[in-house]
Amino acid sequence: MVLLRYPLPWRSPLRLLGLFDLASKLQAYATITIGALFALGALSLLGLVKAIAILLYVMGSILLVDGALGIVSGIDRTWSQVRYGTAAKAMAAGKIIAGSLAFLLTIVGVLI
Repeated sequence: MVLLRYPLPWRSPLRLLGLFDLASKLQAYATITIGALFALGALSLLGLVKAIAILLYVMGSILLVDGALGIVSGIDRTWSQVRYGTAAKAMAAGKIIAGSLAFLLTIVGVLI
């Protein structure tokens, strides 16, 4: 439903921005919830590490897909600023690097 209600033509690569915003906000709310559960004592330290590893996997996935689409399309939106061309591809490459590092931290978190 998010893709259908976004006010851009279907062939525009910007139609995915609403979906990425939604995924990032859900991930942020999940992080806050997990932190609150740990602070209240409902989550052990090992459970916290595993939950953070899962959240890092989600954020790494978002960053990798956003970076790959940014390199292919030459369009990037970060912090409500839309970039085109070379600047967009540079930001997309940075997102791919950050997503890869998040995956490495996910592996470390799962192995603990």
